[in-house]
Amino acid sequence: MIEESNYHSQQDNKYQNQLDRRRSSAQFQDVSTMINPSSTHLTRNASYSMPHESQINPQILAKIAAMVPYNSDNKKKFFRVDHVLKLKKKPDPLEEEQENEIRKNLQLSPEIVKEDLQNKPLVGPQAVQLYYQHYKKVNKVRQQNDFFKISDSVQTAMLRQAEQIDVLPCKIGVVKTKGSEQSLQISHQKYGDRYASMLSEGLKVNPNIKDFYMANNRIQSSGATQILNQIGKVAKVLDLQQNNIGKIGTDSICQQIQSRENKLEVLNLEDNKLGDRNVTRILKALLNSNNKLKSLNVSKNYLTNDIAEILKESIIQLDNMEQLYIHWNQIKGWGGQKIFEALIENKTLLVFDAGWNSFGIQERKDVQCIQKICDFLITNKNVLHCDLSSNQFSLNDCKLIANALKQNRTIYGFHFVNNWGIVDARGFLQIQENELQRVLGETPRIKGLQQTTTIRQENVCWICEGWQEQKFIWTPDVSGEGEADPLFIHLDFEAYKQVYIPKNQDEISLTLMIPTNTTQYIYTMTDTQLIANDQSSIPYGHQLKINYNNNYITVLMENINYVKKDKHFLIFDQVEFKPQINVLPRTPDPVYIPPKLKKQKRIWTFPISIWAKDFKFENEDLLKKCFEKDFTCSKISKVVKNPDELLEIKNVLWAHYKLIKETYKQYSSNSPTGDIWSISSNVITEFAQQTELIDGKTLKLSDLDLKFIATCAASIEYKGNFRNPERSLCRFQFMEFLVRVSEDKYLKTKVANNMLEATKMILEQCKSYMSTFDAQKWRNERYFNEQCDDCLKFFKPLLNHLYNKYSVKKVKPGQKKFMCLDEIHEICSQANLYDERFVERDADNAFNLSMMLQVDELESDRIFQMTFIEFLEAVARIADKVSMPGIDAVDLTWDQRVTQPLHLKLEKILIHLANTCASEEFKLQYGNINKSMFAIVEEDD
Repeated sequence: MIEESNYHSQQDNKYQNQLDRRRSSAQFQDVSTMINPSSTHLTRNASYSMPHESQINPQILAKIAAMVPYNSDNKKKFFRVDHVLKLKKKPDPLEEEQENEIRKNLQLSPEIVKEDLQNKPLVGPQAVQLYYQHYKKVNKVRQQNDFFKISDSVQTAMLRQAEQIDVLPCKIGVVKTKGSEQSLQISHQKYGDRYASMLSEGLKVNPNIKDFYMANNRIQSSGATQILNQIGKVAKVLDLQQNNIGKIGTDSICQQIQSRENKLEVLNLEDNKLGDRNVTRILKALLNSNNKLKSLNVSKNYLTNDIAEILKESIIQLDNMEQLYIHWNQIKGWGGQKIFEALIENKTLLVFDAGWNSFGIQERKDVQCIQKICDFLITNKNVLHCDLSSNQFSLNDCKLIANALKQNRTIYGFHFVNNWGIVDARGFLQIQENELQRVLGETPRIKGLQQTTTIRQENVCWICEGWQEQKFIWTPDVSGEGEADPLFIHLDFEAYKQVYIPKNQDEISLTLMIPTNTTQYIYTMTDTQLIANDQSSIPYGHQLKINYNNNYITVLMENINYVKKDKHFLIFDQVEFKPQINVLPRTPDPVYIPPKLKKQKRIWTFPISIWAKDFKFENEDLLKKCFEKDFTCSKISKVVKNPDELLEIKNVLWAHYKLIKETYKQYSSNSPTGDIWSISSNVITEFAQQTELIDGKTLKLSDLDLKFIATCAASIEYKGNFRNPERSLCRFQFMEFLVRVSEDKYLKTKVANNMLEATKMILEQCKSYMSTFDAQKWRNERYFNEQCDDCLKFFKPLLNHLYNKYSVKKVKPGQKKFMCLDEIHEICSQANLYDERFVERDADNAFNLSMMLQVDELESDRIFQMTFIEFLEAVARIADKVSMPGIDAVDLTWDQRVTQPLHLKLEKILIHLANTCASEEFKLQYGNINKSMFAIVEEDD
């Protein structure tokens, strides 16, 4: 208040001085006129000079002298003549008006307007106008602020700094015509560090801005430091992409992150050339602070495998992070493996962009990046948007990724450009073996869960392109006439391919995802192309090339149905990120199964089955040949010296040969030597324990091992034959081994009187256990029946396709195709059949038990070359062991699934193999059978 009174006093003095000067000027003119009457015609602005003393009247001088006052020392003091002489003059109206105005101003003493204490808006057209007006009087405002000690406003602070650094007084996004006061939008303006200092001054007095978008502004270390020092406690969004903040800018960011007041949620440092060191420091700062970061973008920063460990730790420990962008870096296979190991454990990440790296480059043989990617796609249920574009994957890598992705139903947007394969409208990755994608120009970038384009891309992404849900309903006798079953729809964005519309609960409908803008479509019913009368249509008048029953035909359509969707649509809500659609990605199209034609009932017999032509039963003649071959190859004759006794032992062995052969087949599957079926020492110990041969008295484990070694060493003439492993027993050796063990267990202990009795005793002891193994019994009871025959015949094209596709590893040029054990394992692995209930040993057992009996196992490779008819049985045995869930909606327990008939198990696994192991054509044909072929009940005649 004292300062304001001083200011008003100064203004009063100013007005008083003006009035005095005006009065003095008038008096001086009056006196001069009196002194020199000839000068009465001088105007107010005319020049004037004092007259000489000789020209002044003496009487006037006397009057002047009398008017001069005395000083305190009684001496005359000097005084101007124009202050003394006051001749009367007619008043000037103009001068009186001006004097009255001055008096009025003095009396009013108005309040001084303090510019920076006024609340001026920062957003809106008026804000911009006031900013420029402020610039015109900024010097006056500065003087006012200095006098009254007022803090600078945002406008004054910015303009003052602009004057100091000699730059144009731009608004720099703080003052703007539209937008939010909490958001600073100056991306791609290239202001540089000088304007950054001007901006920092404005930010000092404007704490309302929370979101800072400053991409591509040539901001370097100096400018970044000035800005970050001002926004450290308030910033929620910090976008500094396409700048060059350097090490000093990184230091400022680390300090901001580790501050207690840190509120940063989005950090975008893309294309800042930071390198591994600076990004590592930022990640460590995040790990060592109580941060709230939700989105981190370190794309295009020359990152390598050196960042992998700290990035893995960050993905696991940063519980709030929902989006991670490492696009266009130099991370290879080992680094990718670490990243995906973390992603498998992560439970919060929603968006992951790792496109344009080098995950497909395996630096070492032990790198398992592709396997980790597949595990991530199968197990992770949180990521909604993923980009793995252009990572130098091989064709085989892409196939593995495609099969893994097929099992994922939570990734709604998957990007895979510049690799092998195209993402189709259902979200499946369709591998194109004849052509590698080549991308020309810039590829679309993912941006969280937002729609970024309305243009239909070759690779479909529901999120980026804003695809929407559409239910196509056909109402009988309203949409069209006739029996609408089967009914197919053909949509333009799928090149008018045929899609079956199933009949569900008396409604013929199908819900699909369609792109934005206009989608055109037609229907096909009973070989006729038509449109729905109750759905929007437009004139067409052109020919269409459509896919119908796997053939391309051309049809002329006068009209065509269409549906139009808005251009912008968000699949997920932005709060809980729940999908606003019901269609799941990678949902196969329904498959139409034609009803069985009514036919006369038949009596099923084996001769009309699929096995009749090629399957060979084990008759007595075949068994005799095998026994003679095994007995000849064995060294039993060297164990039993007496020829007569040897003959009797041979007869005993022949009587039990089927049991010996079946037991050998079962146990030789447990631990084969490569592809060669044989029994190792561990497996023979297991057999001895099951049959209770080892009792610690008559036979010890050490005795058993000695007999095993002796049996293997006896066949010296077959040494070097790979079909007779040196440390395992073949079929003929297993029979010899039983005779040798009987000698130690019964003859040497004097339980038996001779080798014949000893042989009979060991066979009698093992008989009850060995009789549990019978491959033909399983065939007769579960496999050779009408239902399994019908199932195999229906899926025979698929089975032929799988057999031909996988029978390639060991087939020589010109040789007839066969399947080896490794290829059966490959099918089981690709179909993801292995679990705690079905292991590789079960697959070995299914392969071996399905192989038909061969006379010579020492000179023929047939024992490990599976034919097509044997492949059918192997698939059935695997299906019986796996006991997959049903294709219908009924959930069965494990015990219920195990007890199901084999034909139901076989149908389930064949449909599963069609989805996981077959080519795309067979996937379309067998991929989504939603009703069992055995659920159709034929009418009685």
